[in-house]
Amino acid sequence: MLELNVLHITVIAVMAVIGTIVGWVLRDRRSRLEKFAVNIMDDVQAAVRDNGSAVEDGPIADSANDMRDKLQAIKGVGPAIEKTLNEMGIFRFQQIAEMSEYDIDRIARCLKGLRSRIYREDWLGQARELRDQNISI
Repeated sequence: MLELNVLHITVIAVMAVIGTIVGWVLRDRRSRLEKFAVNIMDDVQAAVRDNGSAVEDGPIADSANDMRDKLQAIKGVGPAIEKTLNEMGIFRFQQIAEMSEYDIDRIARCLKGLRSRIYREDWLGQARELRDQNISI
């Protein structure tokens, strides 16, 4: 009986060591995969930007900068969110209406994960309606 307990303890100790090693290897691999994914996202971002993304990185510097829509007309967009969107270069309903999945992900990251809220409150649909009604300041 004593030999059986020693055997169990030995097996448990060996499994704990193996589990620790596997966990360490997987954590290191996950870190490398995350870095790889970030690099791919950067490449995708560059490709989307080169192909005419609806939302560009950084503020838009053009002569029509004073032609901004009042983004707060979209339900769920308050002053703070509008300011963040403006800082990202989003000033017009047209830009929101034409957002891609990539654009939505980028905005959700900047707005602390509001991805589900963007869909739940249908920002894209609201922006299309407001664009069609031509509501601007």
